[in-house]
Amino acid sequence: MSLKSEGARSVRPRPVVEEVLRPRATDLAVRLAEQVRRLRIQAGLTQAELAARAGVTVETVARLERVLRGRLSANANPSLETMERIGTALGVEVAELLSAPTKTKPRDDRLAAVLRGVSPATRRRVIRVAEALVREDRADAKPGLRKR
Repeated sequence: MSLKSEGARSVRPRPVVEEVLRPRATDLAVRLAEQVRRLRIQAGLTQAELAARAGVTVETVARLERVLRGRLSANANPSLETMERIGTALGVEVAELLSAPTKTKPRDDRLAAVLRGVSPATRRRVIRVAEALVREDRADAKPGLRKR
């Protein structure tokens, strides 16, 4: 005698929840918090200094980073405008705030750390000086192009 013949229903497994297929919002919040904290420290900024440069409150930055201690808050999911302001203050694109950290060459890290958090005018001046030094170095490497 089968179970179905006695009116028993078969048990179907529940469908897999969609969150398994895509990252959960809290995963993105943690990634954002990790990146902001890492970039802030790399630039030598306090939360208050980053907030001032980004034009947001200190509490905004503090709540965003608080996610790293397992405490979700109102700013665990900041607006795009807030992310843009923080990214600009740290010298990175919003996409970099949400991306997984990548390893870069150590010499690149030092220059990037120096440029992070400086004003756009200072960044342009530093880049012009660096470009002039590279041009001079290349000219020195080519004997026929040396300045006299």
